[in-house]
Amino acid sequence: MKNRKFLHTQIMKRFVFFVLAIISFSMEIFSQNKTDRSINTLEEKIYGLSLIWSEVKYNFVNIDNLDFDLDSLYRETMKRVIETQDDVAYYKELSCFMNKLNDAHTELIDYPESGYEETDYPNYGTKYIDGKYYFIKYKKDCPYSDPNLLGAEIIEIDGLPTQQYVEKNVLPYITGSTQRFKLNQAGRILLNGLQGSSIQGKAQCMDGCIKTFNIIRNGEAIRREDDVWLPKEECSYYSSKAVTLNWKNDIAILNIRRFIPESVCNDIDKAMTEIHAHRCKGVIIDLRGNGGGITDVAWRLQMYLTHADTIRSFGAQTRINSGYGRAQGNYRKEYEDFYLYKAYKNEPPEIVRKPKEIKALNCPVVILIDNGSFSACEDFLINIYEMPNRSILMGEETAGSTGAPLVVELPHEAQARICTIRPLFPYSMKPFLGKGIVPDIEVIPTLNDCLTGRDIVIQKAIDLIKSY
Repeated sequence: MKNRKFLHTQIMKRFVFFVLAIISFSMEIFSQNKTDRSINTLEEKIYGLSLIWSEVKYNFVNIDNLDFDLDSLYRETMKRVIETQDDVAYYKELSCFMNKLNDAHTELIDYPESGYEETDYPNYGTKYIDGKYYFIKYKKDCPYSDPNLLGAEIIEIDGLPTQQYVEKNVLPYITGSTQRFKLNQAGRILLNGLQGSSIQGKAQCMDGCIKTFNIIRNGEAIRREDDVWLPKEECSYYSSKAVTLNWKNDIAILNIRRFIPESVCNDIDKAMTEIHAHRCKGVIIDLRGNGGGITDVAWRLQMYLTHADTIRSFGAQTRINSGYGRAQGNYRKEYEDFYLYKAYKNEPPEIVRKPKEIKALNCPVVILIDNGSFSACEDFLINIYEMPNRSILMGEETAGSTGAPLVVELPHEAQARICTIRPLFPYSMKPFLGKGIVPDIEVIPTLNDCLTGRDIVIQKAIDLIKSY
């Protein structure tokens, strides 16, 4: 696939999954705080939904994995679209339609002039841990944050038990390929909403007391460059730089935050040169929270993990649409898949030659991953997963979504995207579908780890390297 390095360009234009998730939010909040911005006519609303439905029907790669009838979903959504009174409600219905497809690269990605640009987050951080939602950080010296809520379980939001609130107001509007990814995203954006609005609820503090809260969503509106969030975290992956290299005695900790722009290849080369010069005991490559980028950068990192002259990159499945095949599928078994919109073709793995100047690492390597490892980052992991004698993977299961999205232009510069390829592991040719990359050693931070700022995953990786 010659142009594979372009597969993730559109993905990274929307690189907002892991920056406080300002774009992702509970759209139910907006139906309760309506704006007057309605530029889509009824005809344009019908056209927009129909265009998405048509492109999904012909190009969505995982259509064979749906457990419902797409046309029935389209007709039911159409009824609700016709009844919408404003653009907020309209885009809400489009999002619900696309989120039913359960693919994080298939979603509504832009809806200008609709009021969504007025979203904000509170001056707290929240997280989903072991089936519950907690306050895990707050902004220091901020009149809008209460340190006493740190560590408290959120048990009620706007009059509803938290689980019920999430199921009604948050999860329906989160796109994702796995339930785990959706729940973790819900934990991040739980209290987001219309800028300046407030959200009420109850939380059970760590001492057992029940505390009510009334939180204003103005975190971005009052943000300053010198803001301090508590507790401070050890986690190396919270960095604005694409690539950072730190040392823990003679162990290198290489954090790669994203695989974009292409100049990240040079940053990786510089870091590897320093690592080679130190003759270190081991290397930790931290890909937690890596939201992806372009495949060339993923290849560059992969080249440092093998002594072979070439690397192998994933194969892929994609849809085939044939008018003749569909016509024949009415009565000929060999064409039935065309008739059912389930015909596919396979692209073989790509063999990429490694530049001679790239020298593979000669020490133990541990790669850290989590549910925020996404897209082109998962391409990299797919490529190495079945490699002989590969590096140890440690942390949490990844997001479970990658692919080349088709961007669909909707009226008034709104946009949707639809995933068009399904990666195949380059050795076994098994599809990457339904779950993320599972680590060899699972390490999931506890609530106590979050509250103390302790990076238990890094520590486990250091201990593992020391044991060699």
